[in-house]
Amino acid sequence: MTTRVAPHRVIAPANATQVAARPQAGTLGAKVAHGVILLLVFVVVFELTCRVEDWVRFRTPFFTPVTSQSDLMQHDEHGIHGRPGARFQKWVMNALGTRGPEASFAKPAGTVRIVTVGASETFGLSESPGREFPRQLEDSLNARLSASECLRATTTRFEVLNAALPGMSLPTIAQDVRNRVGRFGADFIVLYPTPAQYLFEEPPRPARPDSSARAGELSPTGAFRPRMLNRLRNQAKTMLPSFVATWLRRRDTQTAMRNRPPGWRFETLPPDRLEQYRRDLGVLAETVRATGATPVFMTHVNAFMQPGFEDRHLLYAWERFHPRATGPVIVAFDSAARHVTLEVAREANVIAVDAAAHLVPQSDGIFSDFSHFTDLGAARVASVLAPALYGATAARSGCEAES
Repeated sequence: MTTRVAPHRVIAPANATQVAARPQAGTLGAKVAHGVILLLVFVVVFELTCRVEDWVRFRTPFFTPVTSQSDLMQHDEHGIHGRPGARFQKWVMNALGTRGPEASFAKPAGTVRIVTVGASETFGLSESPGREFPRQLEDSLNARLSASECLRATTTRFEVLNAALPGMSLPTIAQDVRNRVGRFGADFIVLYPTPAQYLFEEPPRPARPDSSARAGELSPTGAFRPRMLNRLRNQAKTMLPSFVATWLRRRDTQTAMRNRPPGWRFETLPPDRLEQYRRDLGVLAETVRATGATPVFMTHVNAFMQPGFEDRHLLYAWERFHPRATGPVIVAFDSAARHVTLEVAREANVIAVDAAAHLVPQSDGIFSDFSHFTDLGAARVASVLAPALYGATAARSGCEAES
């Protein structure tokens, strides 16, 4: 008798597919979690690297709410001026709120104090630390002084305070001279203007004073603002091909012009804006004199003043900052403003230094863009300005032979 054995049947569970999928799902989730962790580690290390680099290169505090150039400025009851003691990368403000080494509020005996005022060209943008023209001007003047027996009898040193700030216009400069800079006891206040500011959508006006209880304070949370974002943004800009950068600038200009009324854009030189520039120069001359200082006006210089110079990429870059004016109008306005500066200086009996006349013939390598200086350019500005200031100082001291 044969006994039949029933075959063994393996019954798969109803959720066999789910069971088989679990190891794959777990593996995918682990990979995602691992990737997120790696990304977080990269971000943290990158941010820490940026902060360490800032400390090593510029001695920027590891945790500081000053994270941009705009944070170097303070808006309070006096208007807009430098933030005392602030520092961002290579830009360092002293206790007076001027860029450069520490200086006492009261002018030391035997010191000829010079204060420079203006916008980013004077404040310093592209130059190496300590190579902006006010710093090089101080070096040039003290070198001349060391060779003068006559002037050394009454003068121990020249001191230059850089009270300029990016974006400062003539009305805001006059406001700062009247409310703050005038108390520094300056012997000379030197203006390097930026005429193209009069081609903004609205003409320059003084800053509205802010007397609120927290005026000028920075939020402590700014210390935790990522610094790596600026690094990435700046690096991306340097990697862009010139035609891509130009396309982006033109797109920004076209966006700014969108929905504007007919005739909004300056296609020709606007005489009313040039006249306002003239009036504001005159007001500043009077304001400086009221402080007891001697005003010194310089003419503005740009890369396009060189005969035959053409660079459409550079012109579009300048146009992007002044979308209300065409590139040729910006260049024409700057040239016209040069003559106005000299006329106002002559009428107001102000010391005039025609920087354009001296720098244009030797403009190769002095600009980092359309109007900001390289180290060489700043040195040339200082070399043009120093003789006028030294001569005026020598004449005051009865050393006319050196003036």
